[in-house]
Amino acid sequence: MFLLIGTSVLTVNCVAARSWLAFHRSHGQEAKLVLGPPCREGVVSAEPQPDAPLRITIGDAGCDKPQTASVQFVVENVGSSPISQFEVRAIETYDELVDEGTGVTTMGLVLYPHQTQIGFIGSGVITAAGGKPVGPLKTYQVTVWSVTFSDGTTWRRSELPHYQIVEPERRKRPSYHS
Repeated sequence: MFLLIGTSVLTVNCVAARSWLAFHRSHGQEAKLVLGPPCREGVVSAEPQPDAPLRITIGDAGCDKPQTASVQFVVENVGSSPISQFEVRAIETYDELVDEGTGVTTMGLVLYPHQTQIGFIGSGVITAAGGKPVGPLKTYQVTVWSVTFSDGTTWRRSELPHYQIVEPERRKRPSYHS
């Protein structure tokens, strides 16, 4: 069973982007749902989150344009409590822009311990502030943003400094002045 939730053009903080998302409840064999040719090596990844109650793995990815990606991923409840809601986001990195605005939230389904669910997220920035076109997508990192357990307690992703999100050759540690 697939649930496709729209396709749209979003404008957030003077950045135009298009996004689409879908979720599939896993009942055996996993279907592929990816648009475009394969992405360049190293563009798409799952953020390492050893403390997260959900584990994300990338199933497949396609990049139909240099600024966009579509990703099929699998989430697994690696905790001991049922999950009633969770949000997955994509962190998109371009030469002069990092966008954390694309996300998908699931609700209404309970994900029990060791159960998996297939998800789909895709987006890309078309133009930056002032209508300036962005360069090609450098990285597209899928991450667990938040989790709500069936008992109402929550887990949230800790904020990482920008230099830990972008690729290693662009990492710059913040300077501290006294």
